[in-house]
Amino acid sequence: MARYTVILALVAFALIVGAQAAGYKNGPKCNIACPTIRAPVCGKNSKGQFKLFGSPCVMDYENCLKKNYYTKTDLSNCQERT
Repeated sequence: MARYTVILALVAFALIVGAQAAGYKNGPKCNIACPTIRAPVCGKNSKGQFKLFGSPCVMDYENCLKKNYYTKTDLSNCQERT
């Protein structure tokens, strides 16, 4: 009986690990938890487009998700365009 319990536990473990690994292949792993503190930053991408973000963390999260790669620039660049 103990032998079957060990085998069952190993099979369950393998299924869980396999399911987690498959999930990472389907998209980026952007586990960024941003605080709710607002600290606006302006970002500029390689196309010269500016975008206002609520915080540097939010900009990093979008860069991870969308692969748009904004870099921090002077805040006045975004304020002129709003």
